[in-house]
Amino acid sequence: MRAPTSTTLSRWRVARRAVLGAIVLAGAVATSTALIRQAAFSGCHNSQRVERTYSGIGVVIERDAEEGVLVKRVMPGAPADGRIHAGARLVAVDGEVPGDLQGWASAITGAPGTTVELEVAYPCGGQKNIEIVREAIRLRY
Repeated sequence: MRAPTSTTLSRWRVARRAVLGAIVLAGAVATSTALIRQAAFSGCHNSQRVERTYSGIGVVIERDAEEGVLVKRVMPGAPADGRIHAGARLVAVDGEVPGDLQGWASAITGAPGTTVELEVAYPCGGQKNIEIVREAIRLRY
């Protein structure tokens, strides 16, 4: 029997990498499929709820082409509940005007117990500054 040549050894290494890559890919596909199934059927099974916690003021914001950043919803019991109302336009946060929606979201989240100052304008014409202390917010879906 001949000793393996470097070409044979190279081919074996390439084949081994291809097989290992296929195994990793199959595992990733199986994991993705399981997560998609769980997300798709989570509405049908209350026992499979997902819970996420973050620290902030408890508002859902969205970008509006004409109005800027709007408060779409205020979560009941959150620090912003009763202080800001849906439909309000965020003018500034801590004296700054973030350039995009992600910047606004980052600016209003922060460590629990820290304060954020918002300048808010309402469709009816009122505008005010509001200080809100961030708290842990639990989302369940």
